Amino acid sequence: MKESQSLQGQAYDYLIEMIKDGELEAGKIYSLNQMAQKAGVSRTPFRDAVLRLEQERYLDMLPSKGFILHSMTKEDIHETYQIRNAIESYCFKQLSLHLDTSRGQEYFLKMNSKVVSQKEIFHSTGSGEEFGRKDYEFHRSVVQYLGNESMLEIYRSFMYRIFWLNVTSFSREGRMEDTITEHRTILETIKEGDLDRLEWLIERHLTIAQNINLQFLEQKEEQSEQHLSGRAEVSF
Repeated sequence: MKESQSLQGQAYDYLIEMIKDGELEAGKIYSLNQMAQKAGVSRTPFRDAVLRLEQERYLDMLPSKGFILHSMTKEDIHETYQIRNAIESYCFKQLSLHLDTSRGQEYFLKMNSKVVSQKEIFHSTGSGEEFGRKDYEFHRSVVQYLGNESMLEIYRSFMYRIFWLNVTSFSREGRMEDTITEHRTILETIKEGDLDRLEWLIERHLTIAQNINLQFLEQKEEQSEQHLSGRAEVSF
């Protein structure tokens, strides 16, 4: 049993790294047998790892075919930002309340360094993925500050969705600059200790990103419908 769990964990970590590194193509069907061989494990623990990732909405299993990278839905977007708002709002307020502690100062400075990095990325490469990585680290840091492993585990399970939704939102012109400003304002409000304003800022910050992603998804769905409609007309 332990060996099986260990192999499943190995397969899970292998797939997570592929997802994080962008090595799985959207829409491409992957064979369980072939991918299990590449991961160096047998089919059963590999399949169990895929099923676990399906529950976490990283992948979608296709019976008798294999699996594909999960495509984000409106429900996924709403759920992700609801979870983020619930967890982050609490953690940010706790950081503000205990900012005078050594741990509070340590994580405040860590978060400030992420914003500095974001500003450097914006003025140099302008890479949405690099900027998004620092954005995820900024928000994850405040969850790490709390030291609640159960809460952190929930947050980490949304990592893939958080990261790619961030990257999508940063493709909107001006969003990177606005994010830097919003992060600076959040940090200043943490120092001021205004918890009501802090809660409002977090909700506003996340709602803006959520709405950008919903708009992009709607545009994508409209383009897909137009494409299918065009094909139907040609066929007719």
